[in-house]
Amino acid sequence: MSSEIIDPIQQAPPIGTVNSLDSSSSTINIPSTSSKPTITPPPPETFIQKHKGWLLWWNLEEWWACWIGIIFFGIVCGCVKHDIPQPEFLPWRTNPFDTFATHGNYGLLVLFPAMGLLVWLALTSIQAPNWSKFPVGYVLVFFIALISKMLASNVAIKSASLGDSIWAIIFGAVLRNLFSIRQNYRDRLPPWLKAAQQTELYIAISLVLLCIDITILRPLAPRALFVSWIDTPTLFMVLAFFGYKVLKIDLQTSIIMSGATFICGSSAAIALGAAIGAPSKTEMPIAIISVFTIPSIIALPYVAKALYLSPDVSGAWFGGCVDSTGAVIAAASIYGDKTAINTSAVVKMMQNVLIGPLSVVMTWAWARHELKATKQEAEDLETMLDAESETNSTSMPMEELERKQTNQLRRQLALQKVKKQQTKPLVVLWNRFPKFVIGFVITAILFNTVVSSDEDTRTNVNNFCFYISEWFSTLSFVSIGLALQFNELKRNIRHLGLLCTLYVVAQMIDIAVTGLLAWIAFTYM
Repeated sequence: MSSEIIDPIQQAPPIGTVNSLDSSSSTINIPSTSSKPTITPPPPETFIQKHKGWLLWWNLEEWWACWIGIIFFGIVCGCVKHDIPQPEFLPWRTNPFDTFATHGNYGLLVLFPAMGLLVWLALTSIQAPNWSKFPVGYVLVFFIALISKMLASNVAIKSASLGDSIWAIIFGAVLRNLFSIRQNYRDRLPPWLKAAQQTELYIAISLVLLCIDITILRPLAPRALFVSWIDTPTLFMVLAFFGYKVLKIDLQTSIIMSGATFICGSSAAIALGAAIGAPSKTEMPIAIISVFTIPSIIALPYVAKALYLSPDVSGAWFGGCVDSTGAVIAAASIYGDKTAINTSAVVKMMQNVLIGPLSVVMTWAWARHELKATKQEAEDLETMLDAESETNSTSMPMEELERKQTNQLRRQLALQKVKKQQTKPLVVLWNRFPKFVIGFVITAILFNTVVSSDEDTRTNVNNFCFYISEWFSTLSFVSIGLALQFNELKRNIRHLGLLCTLYVVAQMIDIAVTGLLAWIAFTYM
């Protein structure tokens, strides 16, 4: 008798040839067509196998983002304590190497290997695919990020608001499509480069290092909270529903696109993608937002001046409706007022805090949605099995009987698989919860309790952490570019157009509503 593996999705072989399944599922023995299928339970799991998830809870990619962020926070505190200067890209006009004309940039010689070693340690620990080839790919990804930051420091390019995120995505996409010319890599990256394409890990580390400063938030907190929290959750849900029902975009992508538009760009996209189990659907929304943010950065400051808005109102407006923190500061800088810069930064920080609770809510809501779907699927399968068992008869022709019993076996296996997915809601909530939010809270608490109350020290620690955070963010933008294939975009041109439509509609509404809230908050409150 031959032995084959039964897959509940694929076509099953004739009844007489089946005697076993793989060890991960129950074994089904069918000695003949006249006997009923019997299910033999798999061997019991060992203690380590049974409790592996709890014993090694710390050794997951999402937790490693917290560990790496906290380690860098400690390193930064030590550097500031010993007066080690922060690296900085200086503006340049003709010679690009003028951007390194400061002693602090010697720190890049330490930062480059430190970032790579910690990420490599994480990938090695979790045994990520091709982890041993990570260093080669990391050198190239870091080099692209470095070139992107150098270009963004050019005076002319900076005045056009073409930040490093744009260049990182462009260079990453060009490199990806150069590899696509070769037949071997048309549908995938070479393993050594794929190992360094860690979009979610990079952006999660950058979020852990944001270090929210309560002393800066406190004076403007009530008004900033009014601008950034009143409309954001409502508009996020309404526009996600609009994208799903009206534009017919799939629900997960619509949620990610809407959240990224109304909260904080790529950070919100990654957080929501993790919360609803769709990290692979974040690249396109992030790329669209990165490109479409440029007109907002350039236009909004001039619109604010044309409307004679005060610096406070203008800054709050920029902070509430421009997507990323760097873009917000750029828009406020074009406006040209220190008050506008400070206000925009505070409003954006308050909006960034919204990532945490919104991720929890979306994780809970999506877990309930999935559990309801799996429960319904299980009920449907049980109904089909009951109906088939009633119609089975030994008087049937042999071929018909074999076909019905084979289909019944396939549905039994599918039912077992569906029932395994019916995990307790709290367990699903915890598994889906973006763990970097915990790291984000820990570094914020450490920053506001452990770091010296001296204003210069706090400013230096905050700026240094933000500098490293921006490095990891740029690495994530390179990784996003590496995921963009021009041929794939051509094939999905309609989907791309729908996403752009959703973004434009959402951004126009966001600009109007946030402008009104900013005017009310900083005029009458």
